[in-house]
Amino acid sequence: MLIKSFIFTGVICVIAQIIKDNTKLTSGHITSIFCSIGAFLGFLGVYDKLVKCFGGGASVVIMSFGNALYKGAVENGILMMLSNVSVGIVSAILMGFLMTLIFKVKD
Repeated sequence: MLIKSFIFTGVICVIAQIIKDNTKLTSGHITSIFCSIGAFLGFLGVYDKLVKCFGGGASVVIMSFGNALYKGAVENGILMMLSNVSVGIVSAILMGFLMTLIFKVKD
């Protein structure tokens, strides 16, 4: 399972790098695309099968965030869809803030 997880995550990263190298899309654009793909795969019912097959490899990529947003919207409604991912969002904001205190921002 560990090898399959590593390969799945690596393939997603390779695809993102190829897109970045061959288009004028920024990292933010690519992140949004992958998040949308995850939500769409969740809508189709495919993403849960990917998680079963690839385990943690499919659970940590940005597509899982889109899937979690989709699931939250379906289970709790549009206004409460962030409840499934609120811990991750708060953690990212907190760590970003802490890193700005530790490291100097380049101009």
